[in-house]
Amino acid sequence: MYNNITERFDKSSILFNNGESPKDYFYIITKGKVISYNNFYENYKISLKEGGIIGLISAIIKEPYYLTTKALEDVEVLKININNIAQITNKELVNRVSNYLSYMLETWLSKYYSLVIKNKVDLYNKEDILIMASIYKNNNFIDASYKICIKYLELCKDECNTEKVEQFLKYLRPKKKPELISENTYKIKKGYCLYTEIYSSNYVYIIKSGRVGIYNIINKKQTVRLIYPEGYIINGYPPSLEYKPLLTTAIVIEDSVIEILKKEDLIIAANKNEELRIALILVTAVKVNNVTLKIKAVKEKELKNKLIIILYSIIKIEVLFKKEEVIKLPYKIKDIIDMIDLDNDLKEIYTEIENIKYVELDTFKNIIVNNTECFLEEYEKYTR
Repeated sequence: MYNNITERFDKSSILFNNGESPKDYFYIITKGKVISYNNFYENYKISLKEGGIIGLISAIIKEPYYLTTKALEDVEVLKININNIAQITNKELVNRVSNYLSYMLETWLSKYYSLVIKNKVDLYNKEDILIMASIYKNNNFIDASYKICIKYLELCKDECNTEKVEQFLKYLRPKKKPELISENTYKIKKGYCLYTEIYSSNYVYIIKSGRVGIYNIINKKQTVRLIYPEGYIINGYPPSLEYKPLLTTAIVIEDSVIEILKKEDLIIAANKNEELRIALILVTAVKVNNVTLKIKAVKEKELKNKLIIILYSIIKIEVLFKKEEVIKLPYKIKDIIDMIDLDNDLKEIYTEIENIKYVELDTFKNIIVNNTECFLEEYEKYTR
């Protein structure tokens, strides 16, 4: 149906090379085994066998390969042109590709958090729940604080003393509930919390307009994982890997319109809708790329290079669906510091940012990118 080709590789052959520009195809293994490794998180290797997917992420987002893939034995693969992604209408295959990308995202996120976390609060300890709720409250995310407390009381009402949490809750008020404007689609006010670290939602969220921030409390600070603009799909289901830092809180940070679906309904819709099918695969691939770039930024020694790589990763998120020349990034300098665990002097960080081409700080220290296309062209080599 897609004019795909079977290719064969001898044992020890290199299928894709770390740092090389991407091809316009990817592989599905039909026979044999391969191993993928990298040069930025050296202790981690990925073994793949029949059914494994290789090279999809870089091919679909047109970013350099971040892994080298080598045949462990004689291998046969199905070569699929990236343009054929749009033609896939097999529900099982759409789901398989989606699950593969989600697994890769969780895997790399766990590696990222292992580098930056010094302390993760115990999500089932009363005192740490109060710390978490207080941090969100102090950052003016009242609805998140409220929902963390409410869910904790539901989970623990018969098992522990909840007096302190109940007392804290007296001073919190929930945000107005979303307004249904069409089937499964809601108008949601700024500050509304979609789900929290102590209780996932079991829904996916398609941002039709506005922005949603993804946060968690690590090192006893509110840390932003990412802020998603219009077009992105957010997975509110609990992670497959049992690693607490993967649990997050999602907060609407601008008045937004969001479609809310069960995952199975999303897959059915994607199977019927080419645009949604491409978006589902594309956004998850970009998220994987973002987290591998974060790891590279954390591991990089030079401050300027760290900042270039993390800004590159953020800009790629921002311009995926909307190509804007000038962007005011929705991140504060503190967010950048926490994301890549910087301990440099603040003045030094300001100076280095202002020395990066196509980037400036306004009077309120907001980060402005005055030419996104030129920035990405100039600094792509730092990501290889």
